[in-house]
Amino acid sequence: MSRNGGGADTPLDEALDELEGPTGTVEVDTGSGQAEVDVVDVDRLGVRIRGVRVRREKEVDVKREAAALPERLRALPDRVQPVEVAPELGGARLRSPPDRRQEYFEVDVAPDGTDIRRTRVDSDGERHPVDWTMTRDQLDRLIDEASDEPDDG
Repeated sequence: MSRNGGGADTPLDEALDELEGPTGTVEVDTGSGQAEVDVVDVDRLGVRIRGVRVRREKEVDVKREAAALPERLRALPDRVQPVEVAPELGGARLRSPPDRRQEYFEVDVAPDGTDIRRTRVDSDGERHPVDWTMTRDQLDRLIDEASDEPDDG
């Protein structure tokens, strides 16, 4: 997926502009697979989303990917860290620290993809999905960052 440089529309911009209304799911090619974005609202500068799913054609090593993502995912407003890494169970989970509203980002890693969402914990300990806003450029970078493969080093 190409980044928005020099004012040219990216595949993400084109997909967002083609939505039938302000909500829906957009799919974009990442070069190494596909990304799906659950869109809650969109305008010419920003997008409110419910989640991002990146699917890869080539599987990654879960342990290496979980270790690499905290440095790669710079487009998220909060840093994530591994909280569970269990390749033998097929995945890993990373989280950001909860903010004052008890909201945090959660990233699930599987060999064939990465899911990114925001969650809120209420006073009863129940978890609920939460929408968040990003610029189109931030979302494009997030998809790129989640799609990249970890370095072999």
